[in-house]
Amino acid sequence: MNSNDSKKVKKRGKYTKRNLFIASLLVVPMLHFVVFWLYINLRTISLAFTEWDYFENTYKFAGIDNFIEQFRQFHERPETMNMFINSFRAIGINLACLVLAILIGYAFSKHIRGERVFRIIFYLPSMISIVILTLSYRYMFAYSPGMLQGPAAELLRLIGVNYNGWEASLDDPEVISRLWMLISVFCVWASAGVNIIMMSSAMSRIPKEVIESAKLDGVGFWRELFQIHIPLIMPTVSVFLINCMMAVSAFYIQPMLILAGNTGPRSAYSTVGWYMFNMTPIAQNSDMPQISTVGFLLTVSVTFLVIVTRKITDKLTPDVDF
Repeated sequence: MNSNDSKKVKKRGKYTKRNLFIASLLVVPMLHFVVFWLYINLRTISLAFTEWDYFENTYKFAGIDNFIEQFRQFHERPETMNMFINSFRAIGINLACLVLAILIGYAFSKHIRGERVFRIIFYLPSMISIVILTLSYRYMFAYSPGMLQGPAAELLRLIGVNYNGWEASLDDPEVISRLWMLISVFCVWASAGVNIIMMSSAMSRIPKEVIESAKLDGVGFWRELFQIHIPLIMPTVSVFLINCMMAVSAFYIQPMLILAGNTGPRSAYSTVGWYMFNMTPIAQNSDMPQISTVGFLLTVSVTFLVIVTRKITDKLTPDVDF
């Protein structure tokens, strides 16, 4: 064997070892993907097209019967429709977070006085466990006659609001709307820190020359925001909007903890995620097709929204490179 052949063999052995090393690193994540994502999702989708046969003690193909039954429940059972409507409240909440994050991030980009202190204040909720944060928020509005009251409950009563705690009248339509307002405010407040950091970081990447040129041209405060900053951070905004649509399926822990598991009359506070969280551990074999159908319908809806949002943002997002 000459020297050239020896070099080729060594090079081939080096590449083989490298490929084996890379493959060994990919085995665990690939197995995790196949078992815990691909198999579970395919199994869930297949269950939506089956029904439980009590006589043979197995699942049998049922076509689209489960979907027909689910759409019938939309008309006959208000609680089913309420779950889906409440789930899509996450979109409005996240859009409010986006507006707040852009405005505050823009203020930070102007290096206002006390900027670092405000950054810490806004980011502080994101450093605390969501469970602790949610329960703290709940107890702020706690009201029990003759006992220690929550500070927010005391404040409401001091300013003249007839507030006796939300647990006493969860079926009151006015209480339902107020509670959803409180839940929305909490969600915006709890997630504001991360979103503000994300938007302010995107704005900080805008070249100073662009801002200075705009100032020389006499561009004002709001015109600079809407015509310079927002267009130049649209790639970041588009990613946020896609995540906003995907948050629909995961929206349940905040209302569930704030209301201590009380879904209210006709699932006035429940979401699809909350419903599946409650039902899955206690479900019988006959319940699994219905649960899978609900999850499948929500997934299809969210997927459609994500695709539409992606198409729109791709057209609106300029090709920014800086």
